[in-house]
Amino acid sequence: MNKHLKWIVAAVLVVALIVAAVVLFGNGAKDQAVSGDIPAVVTLDPASEPTAEPATTDEVPQPTAETAEPTADVQEPAAEVMLTVNGVEVNRDEVELIATNLMATYAQYGYDTTDESFATAVNAYAVEYAVQLELMEQKAVELGFDQFTEEEKKAIEEENAASWSEIVDMYVSYYGGLTEESTEEEAAAARVNVLALLEAMGYTEAIMLEDALNTAKLDRVEAYMIEGAEVTDEEIKATFDEYVKQDEATYKEDVAQYEFMTQYYGQQVYYVPEGYRGVTHILLEVDETLLGEYQALAAEVEEQEQAAETGDAATATDVATVTDVATATDVATATELPATQADVDAAYQAVIASVQPTIDEINRKLAEGVPFADLIVEYGTDPGMEQEPAKTEGYSVHMDSIIWDPAFVQAAFSVDNVGDIAEPVVGSYGVHIVQYTRDVPAGPVEYTADVQLALHEAALSEKEGELFTSTMDAWIAEAEVTYSDDAKAALEAVGVTVE
Repeated sequence: MNKHLKWIVAAVLVVALIVAAVVLFGNGAKDQAVSGDIPAVVTLDPASEPTAEPATTDEVPQPTAETAEPTADVQEPAAEVMLTVNGVEVNRDEVELIATNLMATYAQYGYDTTDESFATAVNAYAVEYAVQLELMEQKAVELGFDQFTEEEKKAIEEENAASWSEIVDMYVSYYGGLTEESTEEEAAAARVNVLALLEAMGYTEAIMLEDALNTAKLDRVEAYMIEGAEVTDEEIKATFDEYVKQDEATYKEDVAQYEFMTQYYGQQVYYVPEGYRGVTHILLEVDETLLGEYQALAAEVEEQEQAAETGDAATATDVATVTDVATATDVATATELPATQADVDAAYQAVIASVQPTIDEINRKLAEGVPFADLIVEYGTDPGMEQEPAKTEGYSVHMDSIIWDPAFVQAAFSVDNVGDIAEPVVGSYGVHIVQYTRDVPAGPVEYTADVQLALHEAALSEKEGELFTSTMDAWIAEAEVTYSDDAKAALEAVGVTVE
């Protein structure tokens, strides 16, 4: 195994260890005794099927005739060369392992790795990546980036030791079968078993350290490649202005889309539509039965109104249909007589009446000058009001908002002046007492230090990527690269032609 394959295997093994630990845990391995059987490790070949057969002893399985090291009488087949870079051979197993690692990574991010066209693209990229990796290895030696001072190596070793300990601890936690009553001897035995298992898989602290040193070396090469990438304040401001212009065109007249992108997708938007208010509120919990009765009646009346609007006469069955929150009493009542708006109003008032003493107490304290924010802390049950920026600035609510309870929106816009407090309203989660806290400035968002930092990081990352690509392209153009027929075929499958 050459230098490339070692660090690629190390990267794959990190994923494999986590997956294996989860599998062991899922198979009930945690319930085994400390000295219980260690699952047999057959091979690290990604194409092989995993085994669930346990070993019959506590010892790590010894190599079989199929897995034993070759003797003098058994010759390993010659490695198939996939490509060469400046005369250095890169074998098929290296390229295939890169592809396997890439596929595993993409699968973790939800990509459909079973798609044939996706696999074709990954195979082509694996060939290109192998060339880039070998060139970076060669440049590391040429530039002296493979040399570390004692202090640098010590720091890497200490960080590696901590990471290795975390992996072993995780394995012991999942597989060791330890309980709160386990003795120190049992814990030590479990750790010995785990270390033996990892070693049987070809993974040790020394291999992990080798990977860490190689990663540090390649990080140095990458830093060298992107050296000089800079972003000016003028470029950041120009980017900000362009984003503002784009977002104004997109969201100025589309509150629903604005809220969809900012609230559901968490996207940074640089323009705020006009008409938003910041509102804070005291949410009072109410009896679930009372709230359910009100919601059921309101839904029933709404259904009748919709049926009338469409010209469909409501049948007895239609009238009896209520929402899932209806109680048995509600269903019986709805079957006997159609619900009326008067019924809804009465149920609404019943909910309000159930918390009226608390409402009166809040109003009395407000009259005494107690700040509304203090009363939120004392009486409110919405955890969102405990977190910034909502705690200070309130929730941003628009008359056309799609993400808020309609009753909450109605209360937010039932008062005219900042500081006004709306009458209590019944919503989906209880009774809201809403205060109009502020006007949310419309137009471009404030050009704050945080906004500038985010734009700077994004722009710098883009420039670094461009510089990395241009530097690598120059290195490849200067290098002597030869491809096997299979490597050429992999590239040509995605439209890349090589000589």
